[in-house]
Amino acid sequence: MVRPRTRASALAFGFAFSASFLAFQSSARAGAQDYRFELAGQPQPAQTGKIIVSVRLVHVPDGKPVSDAVIFETRADMGPAGMATMTAPIKAIPGQSGAYRFEVEPGMAGKWAITLAAKVEGEGETVRGSITADLVK
Repeated sequence: MVRPRTRASALAFGFAFSASFLAFQSSARAGAQDYRFELAGQPQPAQTGKIIVSVRLVHVPDGKPVSDAVIFETRADMGPAGMATMTAPIKAIPGQSGAYRFEVEPGMAGKWAITLAAKVEGEGETVRGSITADLVK
C-alpha cells in the first residue's frame, strides 16, 4: 500500500518536473521567432550594375534594432517574381547605424528576395528571414 505522504511527494515532484519541462520548451521556442529582418530605406545604386541594400534586424518584442548579430548566410534571388533559380552575387559591406549593408549585382531589374541567416548573442537558434526589394539595373 502506498502511503499518502509518498503519493503526495510523487505528485508534487511530477508536477514540478512537468512545469519546468514546459517552461524550458516555451523558452526554447521563443528564440529565433522573436526577430525579423526589415528593409532599411530604399536600395541605392552603387557602382555600375550594383545596388546597396540596407537591412535592419529587429527584436520584435521591444522593437529595438540588433546591431551586433553575425550574418553568415546571404542569398539574393528573384523568387518574388517567380524566378527563384535566378540568383545574383551578394556580399556584405560595412554597415552604419544599426543597419547591415549588402552589395547586390542583379542580372535584371525586378523584385528580389534577400535571404539572410544570423546568430544573435544569447540566442541558441539561428535567426533566418528575408526581405523583398525592388532592384533596378
